[in-house]
Amino acid sequence: MIVHDDTLKLRSGKFSIHRDTGRNVGYSERLVSVFLGGLLLSKGLMNPLKPRFWYGAYLTYRGFTGRCLIYNQLDIDAKKAHAVNIRGEFVIDKPAREVYNYWRNLNNIPASINHLLDVEMLDENISKWKSSALCRFIPINWEAEIVKDEPGRLIGWRAVRGSMLPHVGRVDFEESANGLSTKLNILLSYRPPVGGLGIGLSRILNPMFEQILRTEINTFKHVIESKVPAY
Repeated sequence: MIVHDDTLKLRSGKFSIHRDTGRNVGYSERLVSVFLGGLLLSKGLMNPLKPRFWYGAYLTYRGFTGRCLIYNQLDIDAKKAHAVNIRGEFVIDKPAREVYNYWRNLNNIPASINHLLDVEMLDENISKWKSSALCRFIPINWEAEIVKDEPGRLIGWRAVRGSMLPHVGRVDFEESANGLSTKLNILLSYRPPVGGLGIGLSRILNPMFEQILRTEINTFKHVIESKVPAY
């Protein structure tokens, strides 16, 4: 039996092997880790048994390899920007047009939300906000711009570039079939700062933010349902 040579030849093709490097630390955070690690190592060389030396060694390893064991345990990937979304759905016993009009006049908002100290309208679409949501003694200031406005249906906004609290938001006013109530669908989205550390912090703070949103909208609901709003 004769076996032809061409039956033993592999056909050419394109192959690739995916190598999972396990990197979960962003570039800027790696640079900071290398700098801090080198600083701690230099101060701990005289006594390598001290924790300072080992902290420095770990930070240096973290910076050069881009791998963080803590992030790995928390399932955090800080190489990419992560958007954190906070959603809420609430029913207001008022028609959608009335709820929209009350919300759209931002001068009404401070009286309806406990953690807002002041809102100043700079023009028809840009406003300046002052909040004490995190701490009454350390107010947070930011400017917001309304970027989408469909009367009676939705309002979309974003923080002006350089604001202390960068985020985007949207509220939809969905009227019930009988026109007597409105379902508010609220979405707030922000990007945590400081890479993976910010992501981890956001996981701790998000439940608090969700509770604040729930409390404030319930206050808003009580105010708008208990009296005729002045537009």
